[in-house]
Amino acid sequence: MQLSCSTAGLSTLWYANGFGACCLLALSSAPHHQRTTLLALAAGLLLASGLVGAEAPSAVLYAVPNLAEMVLGAWLLSRDTHWREIHRSPWAGWRVWLRAVLLPALLGATLAVLLLGLTGVSPQPLSRLWWSWFEGSLIGTASVLPLVLSLLARHQGLKATVRALLSPESLALVALSMGLATLALSWLPFPFVYLGLPILLVAVRQSFVHVALQVLLVSLTVGATISRGGLVLPQVDAEWQKLLLHLPLLAALLPPLLLAAAVESARGRRRALERERERLRQLYDHSPAMLHSTDADGRIVAVSQRWLAALGYRAEEVLGRWGTDFLDGPSHQYLLDVVLPQYQRTGTMRDVELRMRCRDGQTLDVLVSATAERDERGRISRSLAIVEDVTRKRLAEQLAVQFQRMSVMLASIGDAVIGTDDRGGIVSFNPAAVAMTGWTEAQAVGQAYGTVVQRLDLDSDEPLADPVLACLQEGACVQGQGARLRHRDGSRLVIRETVTPMRDPDTGVLLGAVATFQDTTTAHELGRTLARQAQHDALTGLPNRLLLQDRLQQALQLARRTGGCLAVMFLDLDHFKQINDRQGHDVGDALLRQVAASVLGAVRASDTVCRLGGDEFVVLLPQLHAPEDAAEVARHILEAVSAPMRIEGLTLQVSASIGIAVFPSHGDDEATLMRRADTAMYQAKREGRNGLRFHQLHDTHLGPH
Repeated sequence: MQLSCSTAGLSTLWYANGFGACCLLALSSAPHHQRTTLLALAAGLLLASGLVGAEAPSAVLYAVPNLAEMVLGAWLLSRDTHWREIHRSPWAGWRVWLRAVLLPALLGATLAVLLLGLTGVSPQPLSRLWWSWFEGSLIGTASVLPLVLSLLARHQGLKATVRALLSPESLALVALSMGLATLALSWLPFPFVYLGLPILLVAVRQSFVHVALQVLLVSLTVGATISRGGLVLPQVDAEWQKLLLHLPLLAALLPPLLLAAAVESARGRRRALERERERLRQLYDHSPAMLHSTDADGRIVAVSQRWLAALGYRAEEVLGRWGTDFLDGPSHQYLLDVVLPQYQRTGTMRDVELRMRCRDGQTLDVLVSATAERDERGRISRSLAIVEDVTRKRLAEQLAVQFQRMSVMLASIGDAVIGTDDRGGIVSFNPAAVAMTGWTEAQAVGQAYGTVVQRLDLDSDEPLADPVLACLQEGACVQGQGARLRHRDGSRLVIRETVTPMRDPDTGVLLGAVATFQDTTTAHELGRTLARQAQHDALTGLPNRLLLQDRLQQALQLARRTGGCLAVMFLDLDHFKQINDRQGHDVGDALLRQVAASVLGAVRASDTVCRLGGDEFVVLLPQLHAPEDAAEVARHILEAVSAPMRIEGLTLQVSASIGIAVFPSHGDDEATLMRRADTAMYQAKREGRNGLRFHQLHDTHLGPH
C-alpha cells in the first residue's frame, strides 16, 4: 500500500487510494457490493496502520482521509465518462488527472491536517503534514489510476491485453525501465531526468496500457529504492526543498502517459480510416450497379462484381486493360472521336449509348455515365463510370409491336412497359409499371398515358408534356432525357423513358405506341453526389477551385460584354496554425466551418465563396459598380470573421487578412487576378494583419477595421 523512507525525510508514496477508487468505480452500478467493498477497504487501511504500530484511535484518524479520497475519486469518475477514453485521448487523461487525482489528494491532505494535526496524533508541523500527505497521495494515485482505468475500459479484451503485457518485448522493456530507474536513483545525479526515457520508447512502440504498467512499476521501483535508502539526495538546506524532491518523479511519469494516449488515438484513427476504406471498397465491389474506374491513361483500376457478372469476365482479366477494349468497333470509334474530347473538357459524361462485348462474344446495349476527378493541375486523374445495361429495354421496344400476343413475356420484364392505342389511351400495363406508378392494370387501362404516368422535370419539378402524344403526332421514337415519376402514394422515382410508335407491319398504319421506362434513381443520385463532390470542398461544403474557375470565367465574360467590373478577394486567417496546433485538428476544422458560414453571411447570394485549402478562402464578387464596393464587402467579412466563435466549450476569436484584385484595373484574366489578389493578401499580412489590401497598382491600403 505504501513505500517511504522516513530517515530521508521524504513523503510516503501511497498507492491504495487510486486502487480503492477504481474498485468503487467498477461497482458503481451495484451499491450493495460497493458498500461491502468500502468496508473491506477501511479494514485494509486499519490493518495497514496496525502493522506499522499505530494505535487504534490513530489508525481510524489515518483511515478517514484515505477513505474520503477513494470515495471522492470514484464519485468524480462515475460522473464523467471521459475516463473510458484515457487510453486514447490526452484531453481525457488531463480531465482524469485533475478530477480523480488532484482533487482527492487536496481533500485528503486537508482532512489529514484537520484530524491528525489538530488532534496532536502527528508530531509533524501542519504545513509539512499537509504537503507530505498531498505529495505522496498525488504520486501514488497518479501511478495506479491510469493502469487500472485502462484495464476497466478494455474489459472485453482483457485476456488479449494480459497476453500483450507478458510478451517478450514488453517484459524486456519493463526490465529496462526498472533497471534504469534503480541505476539512476543510486548512481546518477538528477536521477528523475532519466526515468521517463524508456517509457517514452514504450509510448511510441506499444499501447497505452503498456505505458501505464511501466509508470506503475517505475514508481514502485523508485519507492522501493527510496525506502532502502538507495536514492542519492542532493544537498539541500531548506525544509521546503526536501518536500519537493518527489515532484520530478511526477514530471517524469505524466508526459509518457499523455504521449501514449496521443499515439493510440492516432493509431485508432488510422485503423478507422483503413476500415472505412475497406468498407467503401466492399460497397464498390458489391454495388448493384455496373461500375468501373479508370486511371489518367484510361486503364481500368477497379470494377464491380455486377460489371464482371454482366460481361462474363474475372477481375484479373479486366484490371489493367484499356476501358475501350470492351467496346465493339463502332462504339470504340464513336467514343474516341466524339465522346472523349467533350469529356476531357467538361469532366462529365451522361447516358452515352454504347455497345459492349461480353466474353462469350455477345453484345450489350448500355448507357454510360461518368464523372472525372482532376489533379491540382486540372488534368483528369481518375474516372468513375456507371454502366446501365439497356439491352432488355431495346428488346422490349422490338417486341412492343406484338405486345398483345406476348403479354406473358412482358410481365417478366423488370422495366415498365405500357402499350397505348392511336389516341394515347392505355391498353396494356405490365407488373413493373404497376409497381412504379401505384396504378393497378384495371385502374390504368383506358386512361390517358399522361394521367397515369405523371412525369416531372428533374431540375424544376415542373410537369412534362405527354411523350406518347408527341410520338403519335410525329410518328417517331421519343427518347427521353430522364424525368421524375410521381407514384400514387406521393413518392418519386427517377426514370429513363423511351416511347416507340407501333405500326401495322403490312400497311404501316400507326396502331399506337409502346412506352418503356426503368428506375434509375440510384444511378441518378450517385451521379449527382459524385458531381457535387468533384466541385465542392469536403470540409465546408463551399465550392472548390474547379467550380471557382468556372464561375470566374463566366463572370469575366459577362464583365467584358457589359463593360462592368468584378473583384477577386484572397482571404487567409491570421495565426490559424497556432489554434490548430494548440486546440487540435477537430477544433480547427470546426473553426473553418464557422468561418465559412460567417463569410457566406457577409456576401451577396450572387457572390461565390471558395475554400482553396487549409485556411485560405477566395471570394468572387461579380457585377460591381465600383472597386470601393469590394472594400465595403471586405470590411463586412472582416467584421463577421472577427466575431467570437463558440467551439467545443471554447471561445475563439480570429482575424483575417484580405487581398483584392479588381477587373479590369488589376488584370483581365483569371490567372492574373488570382495571382495579384494573393500577392495583395500577403502584403496585408505584412502590414499588420486583420486588414484588407488592394493590389499595389491601385496603391490603396485599408488597415484593421
